[in-house]
Amino acid sequence: MKKAPYYNQQEKQCEPFNDWLILVGDTAKQAYYRNNEAGKGTHWQMIRERYGLPIDYAPVMLDGKTFEEIDRLQLAPAEQRSIKLFQVGKIPTLAKDKNDLKTRILMNLAKHNGRISAIEWLDEALQGENLYQTLEQIKQGNDTVAEVLEQRQAQTGNTEQHKPYIEKRTENSIEGLYRVTPKYDKDTGERLSERTEWLSDVISVIGIGQSEAEHFLVLEWTPEGKQQPIKYALSLGDLGEREGWKQLKTKGLRLTTKNYLRNELADYLQSSGERTFWHITNSTGWHNGAYILPNGEVLGEPEIPVLFNRQSATASGYDTQGTLESWKTEIADNVLGNPSMMLSIACALSAPLMNIIEAESFGVHLFGGSTTGKTTTTNIASSLYGHPNKIRLSWNATALGLMNEASARNDNFMPLDEIGQSSNRKHVEQTAYALFNGVGKIQGAKDGGNRELNRWRIMAFSTGEIDVEGYLSMSGIKINAGQLVRLLNIPITRAKVYHSFPDGKAHADYLNYSSTQHYGVAGREWIKWLTIEDNQKTVISVHSQTKTKWLERLPNDASPQVQRVASRFAILETALQLGRFLTGWNETANSEALLHCFNEWVNIFGLHSQEEKQIIDQVNGWLLANAEGRFIEYPNNPEQRAITNIAGYKIIPQRDNEIESFYLYPLAFEEAIKGHPKEQACKILSDKGMLDKGESGYKYRVRIPSRIDPKRTRCYLVFPLVESDEA
Repeated sequence: MKKAPYYNQQEKQCEPFNDWLILVGDTAKQAYYRNNEAGKGTHWQMIRERYGLPIDYAPVMLDGKTFEEIDRLQLAPAEQRSIKLFQVGKIPTLAKDKNDLKTRILMNLAKHNGRISAIEWLDEALQGENLYQTLEQIKQGNDTVAEVLEQRQAQTGNTEQHKPYIEKRTENSIEGLYRVTPKYDKDTGERLSERTEWLSDVISVIGIGQSEAEHFLVLEWTPEGKQQPIKYALSLGDLGEREGWKQLKTKGLRLTTKNYLRNELADYLQSSGERTFWHITNSTGWHNGAYILPNGEVLGEPEIPVLFNRQSATASGYDTQGTLESWKTEIADNVLGNPSMMLSIACALSAPLMNIIEAESFGVHLFGGSTTGKTTTTNIASSLYGHPNKIRLSWNATALGLMNEASARNDNFMPLDEIGQSSNRKHVEQTAYALFNGVGKIQGAKDGGNRELNRWRIMAFSTGEIDVEGYLSMSGIKINAGQLVRLLNIPITRAKVYHSFPDGKAHADYLNYSSTQHYGVAGREWIKWLTIEDNQKTVISVHSQTKTKWLERLPNDASPQVQRVASRFAILETALQLGRFLTGWNETANSEALLHCFNEWVNIFGLHSQEEKQIIDQVNGWLLANAEGRFIEYPNNPEQRAITNIAGYKIIPQRDNEIESFYLYPLAFEEAIKGHPKEQACKILSDKGMLDKGESGYKYRVRIPSRIDPKRTRCYLVFPLVESDEA
């Protein structure tokens, strides 16, 4: 007999007493392969993880090309004891096709594999059906497919003939699912009458699904008054429960109020419909080779059907109007030559490609006066993906709300207008940190364990009249340098190229209006381009070259933080250059616009370590504030006022070549560097010549000379850094 596909590979890896694995279905190959890579298919990885299989394990695969020759194939070695068959995709079944594939497979195994002691059929959710008894019945005499099918049909007919059943009907002009209870004559078997009971609107089971933590039924129905059907994944844990019915009603499904009929409907949904496997996710963005927009729309062809089971608060804004050509003509053409506006488009284009190059979340904060074009700049960037007024968010929201929105915009663009709208600066700091952290809080589940974690990767675009650091400092909040290289503070450059418009106001007014008339199409075309495998390889290659270019243009002494920001501008340029088929802009204009914005950022941040600057400024400021009131002067100054809360000694220079210095008691030194890691602060101060390196065995600490303090306390010897030194 001819061996089934991949038989020989599995035979080398599987012992007679191990499970022999067979993938069965019209998508068997797609379940095993991903982008032509063996063993990388999403469904196969789920199977491999469940059963602890090695990465290179290869099962037998029976797809549509082999269905017709099942009877002539050797499916498993004759001595095999245990077989597991996994359904992946559709197969011919008794209900749809007289040529029942499952029966034919059992017929084959009964004839050629007499030593089987365990056989199981697993659906796409890996829920199993024991087929051993059926296999034994076939061995006992039902040796043709026709006999087995006839027997099953007869059994089905006798069992089901007089039972109530559920079907789609229209009764009294009301379409829906009805429970039909027929009445038959006991003697003749003639159907006499029937009783019908309405259960719900017409609802179909179009698949089964699984997330990281739950199993689902994928349902579809058309709510009353709507034209388009909706798809919804209902957790099996909620099916038949009050919470489950509430979810369906909230989504527009009309249901009977009678509990016993709801129970019938729940049983019907569990056992009816398609069993196609779906991947259920609580986040948007890239899944199984396709991309989900925040409104649930799927772009590209997923390897496994995918469904977003939450909703963005701004889902209705992710619509389309106009065409790609109209967006290019009315918006992109009028943006060219204005660096901040071009930067905003680069940010929007960068969002979906960050996953491809495995970049971290980051964002841009444009700041400037009230008439500098911040809102216009946000609008034109937002127009790539939807209506700008409907998808724009505000800083004046709860941290949890913005984190949920980040999950609902995973791998997408997140515009946040006017940081000054938030009344709580501490809340802004916490929210900014949480947004770029990319992981939600761990929360307990009501039935034990923890809920599935929210994760996201976003490109944020924020605006305000002042920079984030300045805004937070108004409430005494000190932002760390790590946050400053995740949300980049860039002063907005007012538009100066007005194209056909007489002045800046007319130019801005037209762009604001156009962004509400031409939106959503360009972003979709960009994402569709990114779903193509060859284009993804191009993204990776171009990004690598662009990153090298950006890093090479930096001076040798540029800090690691500046290098990180340069790498982020490389992402922005990669997106802008590859998106030229959307904007029509030339390569030189793109590069010059982004370099201009980077230089504006450097003018504020500097080329050197921000932590270094913060620590030096803080210690210098602390010494300036406390030099007169908390230090005992040496040599002794008889006119010095009494000192309280002593911090140490101030050494007054006695010669021209001497400089002022301070001996700080340990607690006072901790106060001076408060908020910074001690070791880091000491090293920075020491490297700058502001802190003595210390004595042997006492790093950074020295004894006070006995002429100053007979106790010779160990202190930190600090030298202020004056303006001329910094220059």
